[in-house]
Amino acid sequence: MAQEDVAPIRVGLLGAGTVGSQTARLLVEQKDELAARIGRPIELTGVACLDPSETDPFPWIDKSVVTTDTMSVATNADIVVELIGGTGVARKFVLAAIESGASVVTANKALLAKYVSTNTSCATGDSTSCMTK
Repeated sequence: MAQEDVAPIRVGLLGAGTVGSQTARLLVEQKDELAARIGRPIELTGVACLDPSETDPFPWIDKSVVTTDTMSVATNADIVVELIGGTGVARKFVLAAIESGASVVTANKALLAKYVSTNTSCATGDSTSCMTK
């Protein structure tokens, strides 16, 4: 079990559709197992969506962390999971998350193909220079 005095890893979700809601469910339902595996608790600290009522069918999402303020979620988490899609606003929030020091998880192939650099700094771990502005 994770140590109680260790600060939790704060996770923010950008999007609460099919993938976002199920990502939230897994984080909530498997929080003890995840904490045991990584040595720190995980806390879902924000779920950003256009319409908070989108999360009504999902009882595992704590309504107090649901917001329309996507920038706040993107810049106040240790790990940001981008589930918006597209290359417009998703890029803005991913860049903000990276600049705030968060790790970003995305499967947004359009965003990656258009903006992620293939230079060697990405391979060496300098994620701040991987995404072009």
